[in-house]
Amino acid sequence: MKQSYRAVPLAAALLVLGGCAGRTQTEPPVSPAEPVREAPSSVVQSQEGGFSVTFPGPVTEERRVQPTDVGEVTLHTFIAARTQEDTAYYVSYTDFPLAAVAQVSPRDVVDRASQGALEALGATAITAKTLEMEGGFPGQEVGGLSGPRRLRGRFFMVGPRLYQQLLLHPEGRAPQDADRFFDSFRLDPAVVGKLGQRTTGG
Repeated sequence: MKQSYRAVPLAAALLVLGGCAGRTQTEPPVSPAEPVREAPSSVVQSQEGGFSVTFPGPVTEERRVQPTDVGEVTLHTFIAARTQEDTAYYVSYTDFPLAAVAQVSPRDVVDRASQGALEALGATAITAKTLEMEGGFPGQEVGGLSGPRRLRGRFFMVGPRLYQQLLLHPEGRAPQDADRFFDSFRLDPAVVGKLGQRTTGG
């Protein structure tokens, strides 16, 4: 029974995210590869999510409730898409029930989440790197290839909350602002403190 508690919530949420990615993406252009121009930025400051991040363009927000074996979870997703360039930027977060989170290590959760995202998007893993946020929260960065598209993703577990940051783009046409997008992600220290207390019983 414990095994199902570990896998089902993450798998369900990540499959929803993968579905969003599939609907947002268009067929890749057939023009020759060339550097992608930078677009005007949009700074998202989510008080509820406890983070800020800079997207290269207008942002839409989605919320999807997904039933799982441990109860309903809500996937909050922020998306900026460049449809003409077949490129999309995502940030999402999901709060999992404390009882389910207590059964696994945070490092195991981010490992499973990164693999689940690759599987949901039909991508083959190319790179993987262990990360750690300020405060000692575990993270993982992965790179994958799904047909003509490249995936880059970062995953962090902060208390019972899983943060995901994804970029999808045509292979060989990485946006010039990719690093800026990933490095702009910041957590609100006050929210981080509250999330940590929820898992430690403080």
